[in-house]
Amino acid sequence: MQQAAESQKMTWRLGSWWNGQAYEGTLACLHAAEVAILALAQPVRAWTRIDAVLALAGPLCQKDPRLALVEQLKQKNKPQDNRVPWAVAALLEAAYAVQEERAVRSRNFRNRLIRAGSVLTLLLVVTVVVAWRNAGAIPVCTSGCPGRADSGLREVGLVMLLGMLGAATHVVGRLQKMGGSWNPYNLPFYQELIKLPIGALTAVIGLLLVDTEWLPMIEAPESWRDVMACAVVFGLAQIALTRTIDQRAEKILASEPDAEEAKQLEKVPDNRVQRAPEFGT
Repeated sequence: MQQAAESQKMTWRLGSWWNGQAYEGTLACLHAAEVAILALAQPVRAWTRIDAVLALAGPLCQKDPRLALVEQLKQKNKPQDNRVPWAVAALLEAAYAVQEERAVRSRNFRNRLIRAGSVLTLLLVVTVVVAWRNAGAIPVCTSGCPGRADSGLREVGLVMLLGMLGAATHVVGRLQKMGGSWNPYNLPFYQELIKLPIGALTAVIGLLLVDTEWLPMIEAPESWRDVMACAVVFGLAQIALTRTIDQRAEKILASEPDAEEAKQLEKVPDNRVQRAPEFGT
């Protein structure tokens, strides 16, 4: 408990925020303290926690032998059994190990989104610089540029902005459907934030590909108003590219792991728990 308090008092630093040291360290210490208290409790007192531990560990440790042992003890209905505290504590430790692993996976996915978003933002900056230094190098409009023949910084910048607006339309719609989440790393925020630079890039790329052999079914816009409309549509089209991100985030944010993730987490308790209690006979 003292270690948890010290971890909680840790001053904010970029490294601890990126590595999750403060949150994950505090969580691990609190879990270890609760497991130790339960292991040292009297059998009757540990028996009162058996249903809560089974409800917590059931979805996480479906094939764990510790779950089978606790279920067996419950069926025998012997609260005075000396094995109850150790068995329940071991199962709780395994369930907490899976919870901590899911938190680590959530942080790693958040960090990947941040890195990807940084790279996309850098690409946007490079695109803006190219459009500023070389007018017409990025022809987002041909005959529809307002007041000029070649597209420059103004046209490319507006296309990017409209692409972001198109992506933001999708983000707002998802936020209305999104409820509360257990996630401690604000994963939904980064999940939606990365769609804005993706929308800007898809708007630019889409306008470059119209009326070519890559997109022959879409004619080149003839007016600036058509260019703006295409930019919004192409920005909204980032849905196709971010669908995989949404699916992965939904699995992480789910209160219980799905079948595929549960299979991946089967070995986590044995790998993360450093010393498992010995069951009495």
